[in-house]
Amino acid sequence: MQTVPTQEVQIAEPYVQSPGGAKVSFLQRLCSALFQPVDISFLVFFRIVFGGITLWEVYRYFTHGWIARYFVDTELTFHYYGFSWVKPWPGRGMYVHFAVLGVAAACVMVGFLYRFAAPVFFLAFTYFFLLDQTRYLNHFYLICLISFLMCFLPAERAFSIDALLRPKIRSDVVPRWTLWLLRAQIGIPFFYGGIAKLNRDWLLGGEPMRSWLRYHSYLYRLFDHACAGIHHIAYHYSGSCHPHIGAGSAVAYQYRPA
Repeated sequence: MQTVPTQEVQIAEPYVQSPGGAKVSFLQRLCSALFQPVDISFLVFFRIVFGGITLWEVYRYFTHGWIARYFVDTELTFHYYGFSWVKPWPGRGMYVHFAVLGVAAACVMVGFLYRFAAPVFFLAFTYFFLLDQTRYLNHFYLICLISFLMCFLPAERAFSIDALLRPKIRSDVVPRWTLWLLRAQIGIPFFYGGIAKLNRDWLLGGEPMRSWLRYHSYLYRLFDHACAGIHHIAYHYSGSCHPHIGAGSAVAYQYRPA
C-alpha cells in the first residue's frame, strides 16, 4: 500500500534552535527583530516634516506678536507643579529664545549639526512649554516627547547636510526599533485621544469645532451654508475615528501578506 507523505508541523516555543544548536530565548529573538535593518526614508521624511512644522510654528509666534503678548507684556504666569523656577527671560530674552528655537528647528529639518540641534530644540521647546500652564496644548506636549526621542534617532544619516559633509555617517538603513519607537509615540496618544473624544459635547454638540470655526467667520458662513450646519459634527466624527484607523493601519501594514 502506498503511503501518503506527511509534513510535520512545529508549534512555536518560547525559544528556537540556532543553526549551531544553541537555544535562543524570546528576548534574544526580540532584540534581533528590533535591530533588523529597515529603509531610512521614513525617518528622513519625519525629520524634514517635524522640523518644518515646528519652524512654521516659531514663525507664527513672531508674526502674530504672541511672544510679547504671552511672555513679555504679561505680569502673571501660572507655573506647572515643580517648575516654578521656569520663568520668561527678562528684556529681549524671549525673542532670543524663540530665535534659537527657530534656528534649531531649521537645523533639524535640513540635518545640519543634527546631534547638537536636536537636544537644543528639545530643551528650548520644553522650556517654552513649561512657562505657562494656561498655554497648555496637548500637541505641544507631544512635540516635547517627540523632540526628546529625536535626540537619539539617527535621522541625519541620509538626505542631510551632515551626511553630505561627513560621508562616513551615511546609511540607507536604520534599526527597526527607530520605526516602532515613532509609531508608538504617535499612535498611543492619538489612540487615547480618539477615546477621549467619545463624549456628548464632541459627538453631538460639535464643540469645540463649532466655536473655532465661528472665530473664523468667513469659514463658518461658508461651511454653514454649504453643509447645512453639520460640518462641525463631521469634523468631530472624523477626529474621533482617524486616530484608531491610523494606528491600526500602521500595525496592519507591518504584517500585511507578502
